This record gives sequence, structure tokens and C-alpha cells, in this order.
Amino acid sequence: MNNVLKIVTCLVLSMMTYNKVLAIEILAHRGASGEYPQSTTLAFDMALEQGADILELDIHLSKDQFIIINHDADLKKNTGVSDKIEDLTLGEIKALDAGYEFTLDNGDSYPFRNQGLALLTLNELFERYPNAIFNIEIKPNDRVLSEILWQVIVDYRMEQQVTVASQHSKAMGHFRDISGGEIRTSATVGELIEASLAWSSGFGWAFKPDFEVAQLPYSITTKPYVRFFQSKGVAVDLWTVNDIDDIERSISLGVDGIIGDFPGRVYQLLESAGER
Repeated sequence: MNNVLKIVTCLVLSMMTYNKVLAIEILAHRGASGEYPQSTTLAFDMALEQGADILELDIHLSKDQFIIINHDADLKKNTGVSDKIEDLTLGEIKALDAGYEFTLDNGDSYPFRNQGLALLTLNELFERYPNAIFNIEIKPNDRVLSEILWQVIVDYRMEQQVTVASQHSKAMGHFRDISGGEIRTSATVGELIEASLAWSSGFGWAFKPDFEVAQLPYSITTKPYVRFFQSKGVAVDLWTVNDIDDIERSISLGVDGIIGDFPGRVYQLLESAGER
């Protein structure tokens, strides 16, 4: 009887592990950026509180070569200052108000102005969330940024907690070379085009990906396309999915991750679907 119980227990544990692997992950797009100023500690804190599995972020390099977390190359949309990150030092960037332009009512009010919110460095993010999982997109096509990113990942021993993405072949190719395949990476635009051509022309069987994740625009994604990547051992994340109907459709597609500005909304719908 004890042997039977052991076998049953092992099977249950295996099923639990299998289900966990299959669960759709929530990637908080710049944190909970639909409700809080993007890429700030507040946005990331709230994303984790709302049930996000992964913190999604974009990076640039400051004039004095610190990795700055921000979506755009300039700072207009969040600080109101149009300067580019690459033209400012860390000190100059830190002096800006990262909540200055955030509004929930089309500019009638700006509730996060003068609240002490500042742009973050990647070092600060890793120090604040040492146990979190991160999806980091290299925004510029910059080999130097790739090198500094790799060094920061190594310094903080984040090799198993990071996926690196980039649209650009030069930045991604260099990052893969210097990291020696130790880091999970997402497909570049060129790689996605190559994969799409192979799939649509009937030669998908011959396609061999050099990436572990395909991050696809929601609007162009179909279930057969998702299954194609998954059959290659590639996880599929959809971006940027915010509307309830779109989140529900994404769940029905059987994707591996949903990237959105409202992680709490995704969590609630996943919970309703039995995915949480």
C-alpha cells in the first residue's frame, strides 16, 4: 500500500509541475504601466502585487554608460523633457520627475507629479527585486549596451532570471555571442520574418530557431502560428494585450505569456479561466 501511495504522490507532483510549466505567464509591460508611471518602482511594485510573473522593461545607455530603464530613447512622454537618454548623465536623469506626464483622465490631472518618482538603473532594479524574473529589451541597436547588460547580469548572478529581447540583429547577435548561450533570448524582427516565411511557404519543418521565445504582436497571431513556434520548443508571448476580449482570446490561443499594461486584469481573467 505504501508503494502505491508513493506512486500516486509522484504522479500528482509530476502533474502539478507539468501544469505549472504550462501556465500562461503574466508579463507586466513596463510594470503596471496602465495605472502607474511606467518603469518606476511604483509601477513594478504594483505589478508584482497584482500577480505579475515577469517584469518587462526596456533599456538604454546614459551618457556615462549606466543602463537606464525607459521605453523611448527620449524622456518626453514621462518626464516632459525631450532630451535623449544618451545625451544625459545619470545624475541629470535622476533629477527628472518620472511621474510628471502620467495622467488617467486625458490631462485633467497629474496625480504622480512631485511624488519623488525617478527613472531607474538596471542595477537598482536587480537590487530591489533580487528574486524576480525579468524580460529586458535592448532598444537601441548598440553592441556596447549589449556588453554592459551582460556584465550587469553576471554581476548580480541573474543568468537564470532574465530573458533578453531586441528587435535588432546586431545588438542581439552580439549579446548571444558574449553570453555564450547562457541567457534565454527572444527572436529579432529578422528572425520572425524568416520564421514566418518558412511557415507560410510550407517549409516550417526546415526552420531551426536560434531563440527560445517569440514575442509576437497580438493583432497578427493565430493559433496555428502559435503552435508552429511551440512545436519548435519556442515559447510564445503576445504584446501588448490590454482589452478584456483580447486577453480572453490570447488565453484561448494557448500562448505561453501575455504582455500587458494591466497585469491585475490579466491575472483576474486567467483566474476565471482556471489558469491561476
